[in-house]
Amino acid sequence: SAAGPTDLRLVSQIFAVPLCLVLLASSAGLGIRLTMGRAASDQVAEGEIVDFAALKPSPYRFLMCPPHFCSAAPDAESPVFAVGWERLRDAWSEMVARQPRLKLVAGDGDLDKITYIQHGALLLAPDIVTIQLVPLGEGKSSFAIASTSRYGAFDFGENRRRVLAWTARLQRIVTGRPES
Repeated sequence: SAAGPTDLRLVSQIFAVPLCLVLLASSAGLGIRLTMGRAASDQVAEGEIVDFAALKPSPYRFLMCPPHFCSAAPDAESPVFAVGWERLRDAWSEMVARQPRLKLVAGDGDLDKITYIQHGALLLAPDIVTIQLVPLGEGKSSFAIASTSRYGAFDFGENRRRVLAWTARLQRIVTGRPES
């Protein structure tokens, strides 16, 4: 049977709100990109680099930490790796080298704590990602990572997906398992 006018109205109403939100987020992202330009969006201010010991809760961030490491409650617990932090650092460097639209913007000489900006694929909106490697002794290590939307909460779960995907890739590199 053919859809009647009432059915079509109902379908259009169901999709109207999500479509409006996507268009609003797209317009805001484009406006920000045109206003700021790529050079400005590839820089971080001092307050944008995460201090894991002094974090406040944020709805714009996905946080993964070892137990009792971060001052804010994490969204997920970081895995423990059966390698020292130097080997974990090397595996991390190998993993991030394969990431698109990623720029290193701050870090210390040992790569103990580093901050990146990764631009989204669609709107190129910048997210700020800070990782700190955590030595646990006895040949074990972990990390704390915060992925934060710079321009608000309209990341559609991208910060969470990024951290979980990077963690899975890092685990495969450390254990020597190939990408699937």
